[in-house]
Amino acid sequence: MNPLTDFAALPADAHKGEWLNWSKMADFENQSPPVIVTGEGVYAIESNGNRLLDGVSGLFTTQIGYSHGAEIGKAAAAQLETLSFYPNWAATHPSALALTDRILGLAPDRMARVLLTSGGSESVESALKLVRQHFLAQGHGLKRKIIARRGAYHGCTMGALSLTGIPLSRVPFEPLDPNVRHVVNTHQRSCLFCHDKGGCTLTCADAIEQAILAEGPDTVAAVVVEPIQNGGGLPPADGYGAKVREICDRYGVLLWCDEVITGFGRVGGWFASDRLGFNADICTFAKGITSGYAPGGGVIFTEAVGAPLINAEAMYAHGFTFGGHPLTCAVALTNLDIMERLGVIENVLANEDYYAAAMADVAASSELVVEARGKGFYHSLELTDNALTAPVAGATRKRGVIVRPDVRVKPMIVTAMPLISERSHIDELADALKAALVDVKG
Repeated sequence: MNPLTDFAALPADAHKGEWLNWSKMADFENQSPPVIVTGEGVYAIESNGNRLLDGVSGLFTTQIGYSHGAEIGKAAAAQLETLSFYPNWAATHPSALALTDRILGLAPDRMARVLLTSGGSESVESALKLVRQHFLAQGHGLKRKIIARRGAYHGCTMGALSLTGIPLSRVPFEPLDPNVRHVVNTHQRSCLFCHDKGGCTLTCADAIEQAILAEGPDTVAAVVVEPIQNGGGLPPADGYGAKVREICDRYGVLLWCDEVITGFGRVGGWFASDRLGFNADICTFAKGITSGYAPGGGVIFTEAVGAPLINAEAMYAHGFTFGGHPLTCAVALTNLDIMERLGVIENVLANEDYYAAAMADVAASSELVVEARGKGFYHSLELTDNALTAPVAGATRKRGVIVRPDVRVKPMIVTAMPLISERSHIDELADALKAALVDVKG
């Protein structure tokens, strides 16, 4: 049976066998979840024919939308006909070499090495172990603590979850790695230090320095930040990235930017850390590298990060069977070709102010919204109450637009449109949100 052509022949309760990610399974005991069968441009299409503007890019992933399957499939087929699989354990293959070269050509200038993985959480786990081994190879075994931020999300594996600063995600799986400390994030409006100062004083960056000093610089290995914090949709103030960089340099601490969401064009640069001035030692990525046409991710780092392992002739004692999979590499290379051909970075830069203004207009239209915030093609609405998020997202979906309700840090409606979106699509998103807010208020 071909599920693509014989979907209608599946049993009506076929959905009950599949356990979904990040879902309350009780919701689907008596009804099927939405079934997405195809897509076109920036639209996902359900089994009942509904066309939905994908206002979250398939969870910050589908940078080029849904219309390039034939071109990417052709590249994937050619790769499978040549080499279907070989692990990148003390060996490599042409597509991995080509992708590594391509990534380093797009990455910040100081980056020199790429470790390929199968996804975001794997990338974070890999970087976590790389940081530890970087200092072990130099005889600095005490440098194993990581400074992360409250409200941060870094993944769902146990190591990545330890870095995550969201109680809702952490509590069911505690105790976690005891070597992580969390400091304040960049939410200026609710900041204890500068909410009444008329602007950010960068005390949130000073908090990182205070945490390093409190723990002892000889015990702190790295500071990890999302350039724009996922939980709460929080962009940093001007100068924040540069100040964190200065602090890390002062105490011999690595600066790690987790770009699983913000990498590959989301905020108008191939890497947000580059555009926002972080000048990181390590960047983790996933999602946009393939636009979701295959699972993929990785870690980019400077020569100085890898050099101690080389000098000590130490093994990088970590790896995944499917990291750098030939199929994923072929898909990623073709995706990057398409992104450059379509000029997605240029499109984000040309339309980011329009997107921001549209979201600000939505916020101003309803007393249910506290504020709009974001950067590039990543914008969120903070609502007045957690209980509003699901109804607003549901009402928006009824009007043909997918957005993400998020109550992990603040009551948020998150949007992150495909990077090929035009102003008409931004208008469609904004109109649906405005109408949904009216519906929910009524």
